[in-house]
Amino acid sequence: MMGRILTLAVTGLLGWSVAGCATPAPARPDGGIVLLGETHDRVTDHHWQLQRIAALREQEPRLAIGLEMVPRSRQAALDDWTAGRLDEAAFLRAVDWEQSWGFDFGLYRPIFAYARMHRIPLIALNVDRDLVRAVGKEGWAALQARPDLDLGRPVPPSSDYNRYLAAAFAGHGRGAEGDALNRGFRRFVDVQLLWDRAMAARIAEARAAGVPLVVVLAGSGHVRDGIPRQLRDLGYDSAALVAPEPGAPSGT
Repeated sequence: MMGRILTLAVTGLLGWSVAGCATPAPARPDGGIVLLGETHDRVTDHHWQLQRIAALREQEPRLAIGLEMVPRSRQAALDDWTAGRLDEAAFLRAVDWEQSWGFDFGLYRPIFAYARMHRIPLIALNVDRDLVRAVGKEGWAALQARPDLDLGRPVPPSSDYNRYLAAAFAGHGRGAEGDALNRGFRRFVDVQLLWDRAMAARIAEARAAGVPLVVVLAGSGHVRDGIPRQLRDLGYDSAALVAPEPGAPSGT
C-alpha cells in the first residue's frame, strides 16, 4: 500500500498518473515479453508506457525493463541508478546520455524514477555508437571484430519492414543516386538490423537467465516488426506487442 502511495505521489508531482489508464492494461503474456513502442520525442507515449509498466508490475512484481536508449556497455550505471547509488546528474554522465541517446531525459525521467523507487531492474539493450558507425560503413562484417557480442546473423527484414525502412531512409533526405543510393540503403538496413538483433539478443538473455517478464521500451518501428522477427529467430515467438495511440509518426 505504501509503495502505491509513493508511486502516485511521485508521478503526481511530475504531472503524470499511473491510475485510470485510457486503454486496458495488457494481460501478463505467456511468453514473458512485452514490447512497448514509442515515438522518442512524444511525451504522451512515455506517459502511456509508464501506465502499462505500473499495470504489468501489479501482475508480475519481478519484471525488468529493457531500454533501447542505453548501450549494454553502460549496464553498470543502470544498476547503480536502480540501487540509488547515483543522483540524476551522475547517472546521465555515467551513461553518456547526450551522446548515446540525445533525446531529452525529461521525457523518460518518470519511468526511471518509478524503476528506482520500486527497484525494478533496468536492462541496457543497445550497442555503442562506434559499432553502429562501423556497421554503417562496413556492413555486418564489422561485427567480426566483436565476437564478444555473439549476436549471430540476423534474419533479413520482412517485405513490410523493408518498405518501412525504405520510407524512413527516403525521409532522411539522402542525396546519393544510383549505386551509391543502393549501397547507402543497404547500410541503413544493416544498422537497423544491428539494433533489432542486439536488442532481441539481450531480451533473450534476460529470459534465459530467469527474468519472468521483460518489458521493452523501444521505437515503434523496432517493436512492430524488427525486434519480434529477431526474437522468433532466437526461439521466442510469443512476445506481446503493444503500440501507443496513433497520431504522430512512429519512432525507429
